[in-house]
Formats: sequence, structure tokens, C-alpha cells
Amino acid sequence: MLIHVTKKGETLQSIARRYTVSAARLARDNGLAAGEEPVGGQALAILYPARVHFVRRGDTTASIARRYGVSERQLWRCNPGLIETGPVAGERVVISWRQNTLGRFETLGYAYPGTRRELLLSSLPSMRLAIPFTHEVSRLGGLSALNDTAMLETVRECGASSLLSVSNLREPDGFDGETVHAILTSEEAQRRLIAEIQTLIRERGHCGVDVDFEYVLAVDRERYPAFLRRLSDALEPEGHPVYVAVAAKNEDNTTSRLTAGLDYKAIGEAVSAVLIMTYDYGYLSGPPMAVSPLPMVKKTLEYAVTRIDRKKILMGIPNYGYNWPLPYEAGKTRARSVTNEEAVSLARTAGVPIEYDEDAEAPWIRYRENGVEREVWFEDARSLRAKLRLAARLGLRGVGFWNLSRPFVQGWTVLSALFRID
Repeated sequence: MLIHVTKKGETLQSIARRYTVSAARLARDNGLAAGEEPVGGQALAILYPARVHFVRRGDTTASIARRYGVSERQLWRCNPGLIETGPVAGERVVISWRQNTLGRFETLGYAYPGTRRELLLSSLPSMRLAIPFTHEVSRLGGLSALNDTAMLETVRECGASSLLSVSNLREPDGFDGETVHAILTSEEAQRRLIAEIQTLIRERGHCGVDVDFEYVLAVDRERYPAFLRRLSDALEPEGHPVYVAVAAKNEDNTTSRLTAGLDYKAIGEAVSAVLIMTYDYGYLSGPPMAVSPLPMVKKTLEYAVTRIDRKKILMGIPNYGYNWPLPYEAGKTRARSVTNEEAVSLARTAGVPIEYDEDAEAPWIRYRENGVEREVWFEDARSLRAKLRLAARLGLRGVGFWNLSRPFVQGWTVLSALFRID
């Protein structure tokens, strides 16, 4: 896979001619709408097919997959939109890319159950596991209901599996550490929570559970992994793995409310897999900066592999950016969330180029809106490739995306080009 950074005056057609690829295919792989031109500084993923099938009348995705000995999921990944339209006579279907892959990876992604089906269809073929977010847990160990039927049907349609999501979220107030404390100090609450998790896994057809307890209190540092071991002892004999999501840190003893209650080593020993949320270094109320700057991600993961089996670790990757008004004032300024594709559209509308921070490995723009200067940091093909290369270099289990409820066609293109997922 090559990455081309668009220069002033270049067009989709001129870039396509330079690399001898189809302009229509180049646009489709990078999420450009019909008639849309790339923005100055925009990164475009350039892929070359290793094998191509010319569709004949009567061909189906299943028949093409059988002919070449590949999965339908691979065809869906290599051909954005194919899962919706099916093969069209006279068109070309890419069977595989002529790329040097970084190996085999586990991929997962969170999504809100109300996510539009077309968004899920674009990303789920690239995910091994999907996580409908979330069942909120009560202090007594009960779980809230979640209307995830439509999402689970789409997950199955795309050939992925699902994990049950359990969290201490309290909408609209955020995550509540006191709820976790109440559960961890009550045998009855733990028994009820484990029983409800087992029931929902069976009823909803999940393959396992993902526990996302955030702001665990420092006094519960030993209780939390003890509960996770208990949960694993109940689920693993039934073939259901326990995943856990943890905030990022890079030393054992911290005083941060986010990480003071997290013992990476004990947690890693208690569960099947650990997703480390290596994002939101740049956050809503913080100063403008990359959401997931590579040096900080690297520092976190290099610490993590000394505490957790690297084959259990998944790198968290943000599928979003933030848009800050300037000048930034601590305690006053608050950013708004944007999608990666929206950030490119903002650059196009404002007529400003996309910049790239080589240290943070992240794209950004600065523009004016209603007389106010604004700064946006987001993700693109370059920043995602840098993160995936780091995950491969560290020998991690895989990556997890927060979240699939936002469009990022280019991201799924890069992911499928660099890794074997099935």
C-alpha cells in the first residue's frame, strides 16, 4: 500500500494517472463522494490488486469466493459497497491486494446500537468482533436493557461475532466509580452480575463479554482483578472469553482518578484480552493536540507489554477527532467532536490545506468559522498506518476502534490492506 499526499493543483484524475489506478476506485477506497476532489495535503491510500475477477452474469459473492478459495468477508473488505450491491456484470471485483501485509490481527469495534446499517456494513467486514455499547450495571449487579437486535443481525450478516458490553456508565453523567465499588464489596451483587452476564450471552448469541469499568477507585485496586478472575472462571469453561477495556497509563503507581485503581499485571492475568484505550490524550476540555499522538501511545504500550502478555493486548484507536475554538483558555474552552471525514470536508469548505505533525503522526487543520479561528486534529491513512505498524512491531494481539458509529472508509481500506483478519 502506498500513501499519496495531495499537492495543490492535483486532481483525482491526475493522481490516478500517476499511479495507473482507476480514479473511481481511488475515490471509493478513500471515501470521496461522486465528483469530490481531494483537498491539498489530504492523504490517499493507493492499492494495487493481486487478483481480479471480471463479473459475469449470474455471479454472486458466494460463487466468486468459492472459485478463488477466499471468504466472502475478504471480498467485502476489498470492495467497499459490494456487500450492499452484490457483483454487477461487467465490473471488476478485487480478490486480493498486492501488498506486504503486517500479519494476522484481531480487530474489534464498539458501536451504538442505533448506528445506521450502511455505516456498519462498511466497517464490520473488517472486524472480527463487534461490541454493541452498552449495558449499564447497577450497584446491585443488575444490567440495563439494550435494544441491539438490529445491530446484531447486521453483525451476523457481515460474518463477525459480538461481545456483550457491560459498563459503569451513567448517562448523561459519565462513568461512576462508586457503582463499581458497590459491586466489588458485595458478594451478592457480584453473583447477580455474573449470572445476568451468562444469561445475556446465551440469549443474545454473544461469544463473550467486554467489561468497561472506568474510574475504578484506588481502594478497589485488588478487588477489581479478583472479580475479573471470578468472572473468567464462570465464563471460560463455557467457551466465553472475558475482555476488559482499561485507561492508558505508563507506570505502576498513579494518582489519576482514571488509573489509580488499575493493576495492569493482575488484570492481564485474570482475563483473555485487554483493550488499552490509547486515545483522548487530546480531549474535549484539554488544549488542542492529537487525540492519539504516537509517542504517547508508544510509551503506554511499551510499559503495558512489561505487565501484560502482549498476545492479550489490543491497541485502542480513535475513529474521531476534536475541533477546538482558539485561543484556548484552560477551564473555559471546550472542543466539539468531529468525524475524520468531516474534518476533511471542513478543510475543503474553508479552502485550507491539511497539515501533518510528523512527531505526533497526526493530521490537523486550522480555519476560520463565523469569525472564530478553530483547530482540528483527527486521523487519516498516515496516522492509522503508523499505529498499525507500531502494534505489529510490538507483537500485539490486535486493535480495537472507538467507534464504528462514524464513517471512515479510508481507515477500513488501510486496515484490510495491511492485515489478514479472517
